[in-house]
Amino acid sequence: MIQLESLLPLQGALGLYLAAALLQLRLLGGERRPLRRIALGLPALAFFLQTLYLAAAWLQMGYLPVTNLFSTLVFFSWAMGGTFFYFELRYRIGAAGLFVLAVTLALLGSAIKRGVAISPLIPALDTPLFTLHVAFSFMGYALFAMAFSVAMAYLTPAALRPRSMPPRELLRRHNEEAVLLGFVFFTLCMVSGSIWAHVAWGHWFSWNIKGVWSFIVWLFYAGMCHAKFVRRWQGEGYAILSIAGFGIVLFTYLGIGLLLQSNHPL
Repeated sequence: MIQLESLLPLQGALGLYLAAALLQLRLLGGERRPLRRIALGLPALAFFLQTLYLAAAWLQMGYLPVTNLFSTLVFFSWAMGGTFFYFELRYRIGAAGLFVLAVTLALLGSAIKRGVAISPLIPALDTPLFTLHVAFSFMGYALFAMAFSVAMAYLTPAALRPRSMPPRELLRRHNEEAVLLGFVFFTLCMVSGSIWAHVAWGHWFSWNIKGVWSFIVWLFYAGMCHAKFVRRWQGEGYAILSIAGFGIVLFTYLGIGLLLQSNHPL
């Protein structure tokens, strides 16, 4: 059984993600099949280690371990790792994966730096709706991070684009798919959160700052789902929106909790 006090599984995952990023750098000059397989296997193993850690924490604590900044950073990085693995398996995003791995490394590294700390679950959170709300939220966040990463690859100047980078048209489609899937998950997050709030406190929506900014995130990406059909927002415009949207996501996730006061349970 994995001990929650031990950071070894997370440190191992961090090392594997770092090795995968370095290998992706090695592949910038062109495809090499054996190295390509290793570059796919390393993040898969890292994701597996994180999954084991989260599963052990869930079993030992009795609830989804996402009750403070450390645990949400771990869960967010896990969701990012899974999202990267999905897009890499399905589309072989190549050098574009470097941006994804950089975000994953930043999240997981920040969690490890804080040290192990999983807060007890308050009674208002002790419901399956809490698990659904948080899981959908971070899956949406991870897909928005993927859209940001693909947008960064899309905007890379032609002179700096490596041969292993997918064509811009494919990157545009990946960006749109990530935004759409993220919007679906975040909509499920908002719906489950509203039902949870009604059950716990008797109202469907609270005007606390976290709830308001979550609604802003939802509105922004709802607009992006429409913007892909508007010619002037296609291509570079859509990529810029994806980068701006992830900035709003980071403010909603980190900025409010660290810089402002909120009565949101998390």
